[in-house]
Amino acid sequence: MVAPGCALRPAGKKKMDYRMLALVAVVAAMTATMGASASVPCMYVFGDSLVDNGNNNNMLSLARANYRPYGIDFREGPPGRFTNGRTMVDFLSDMLGLRPPLLPPYATAAPADLPRGVNFASGASGIRPETGNNLGGHYPLSEQVDHFRSAVRDMSSTPRFRGNATRLAAYLGRCIFFVGMGSNDYLNNYFMTDYYTTAQQYDPQAYASLLLADYAAQLAELYALGARKFVVAGVGNIGCIPYELARMDDDDQPSDPSTPSDDGDNGIVISIGGGGGGDSNSNQKPTTQQQGCNDTINSAIGIYNKGLQSMVRRLNNGSAQQKMRGARLVFLDTVHTGKDLAAHGFTVLDRGCCGVGRNNGQITCLPLQRPCDDRDQYVFWDAFHPTEAANRIYAAKAFNSTSTADAYPINVSQLAAI
Repeated sequence: MVAPGCALRPAGKKKMDYRMLALVAVVAAMTATMGASASVPCMYVFGDSLVDNGNNNNMLSLARANYRPYGIDFREGPPGRFTNGRTMVDFLSDMLGLRPPLLPPYATAAPADLPRGVNFASGASGIRPETGNNLGGHYPLSEQVDHFRSAVRDMSSTPRFRGNATRLAAYLGRCIFFVGMGSNDYLNNYFMTDYYTTAQQYDPQAYASLLLADYAAQLAELYALGARKFVVAGVGNIGCIPYELARMDDDDQPSDPSTPSDDGDNGIVISIGGGGGGDSNSNQKPTTQQQGCNDTINSAIGIYNKGLQSMVRRLNNGSAQQKMRGARLVFLDTVHTGKDLAAHGFTVLDRGCCGVGRNNGQITCLPLQRPCDDRDQYVFWDAFHPTEAANRIYAAKAFNSTSTADAYPINVSQLAAI
């Protein structure tokens, strides 16, 4: 099925000026770090489809994005990103002076790539090992950490680090470790009640505590392998993504809370429950105002994010009970950062650039489907994932925001300089 173009006219001089300011901020951040790469020799990425760059390409899985129009604006390597162009961590690697080239996926990385950095992220993955199993193959966080363990072992056998574990540990201690997990633990676990039983076993507070305990254990594993500088991304308001908006009825209530979400991370959704069918050639008018979101989901996410920031605070304090002395962690509040995207010139906040049905969110971007033309006006690329333009803003805020509401307690550039 081929969707018609979704091009919008320019939003006006004021909004375009905001967009120009955002671009200037990104360029300034990149320029400021051109000579600082020696302090950050590498970056390692762990997460889900928001930052996956191809690790799932050859898996038997619905959570893949190795087909057009995914990557339609990405011409720097093979397909596999769940967006039209670069991801947030692609932009961060620019700002840290780690390219060219971009960090490779672990699935295709050569031994020579390992010391500069590798992306271990996997679409559909979560903190919980069972999360995302409804979509087929993927690597949960624990397996991503195991892959890093293998990478460390491989690096320790190279001439540069052979026989000198102290040198390798000191090297890794200067690197950035980006970890962004949790979205699928809600979309493809807790709120998929026909497939998983976690919602019957735990209330939102207990489930968040369970996730955070598992999360802390995996961060401790990375710490034991040499990680010291962590960037930990919170979960966005996934109750407001096009997929969830498409499931709301006319009274802004979930059309069927028990209907399973086919994906928070996949490239192809076979069927979506609730809200009825339809194609993207509808008369729905994109707006700058988001319709009512799923407050039940956002409330649970709020509990998790608050706990995650508290965990970061405790680990940074390095109390006698903690085993991660000397680690420095930055918490990225993606909910707060996403609140002012309209001020950066985006005119479509509630609809995917590529997809089918209500909000282009009932069925996500199909192979060879025509996406909207004016992609830099859209926050969402498909039913679940941001556009390259939105990823650019998220990265710029993470890297150089002076507000602790975006990056706590310091930003990524300050972490890199430590």
